[in-house]
Amino acid sequence: MKTRRDALLGLVAGTAGFGLLSSRAFAWYTDELTPEQKALMAAACRPSADNHANLITAAEHDLRQRIAAGALPPNASEQVGCPICGCNFVVTADGTN
Repeated sequence: MKTRRDALLGLVAGTAGFGLLSSRAFAWYTDELTPEQKALMAAACRPSADNHANLITAAEHDLRQRIAAGALPPNASEQVGCPICGCNFVVTADGTN
């Protein structure tokens, strides 16, 4: 009998502990970037770099294909964000930004 009781108490304690600890595993918080971190992020992606030119070219090409397929109207535009620095561009099929 003592073995069953110990096993049952262990099971209950383990379940309760798992429930309490697992809620902490899902905690979420964010930290603000320091000025040094912001400077590094800005240096990673500059508007004159090829990153933005390639991103804009690819977005324009994709937009033209969707317009040609009839999925979008001819005057459609699209807002594209740089995944590195967060810069936003408005891309049109005729290349005006």
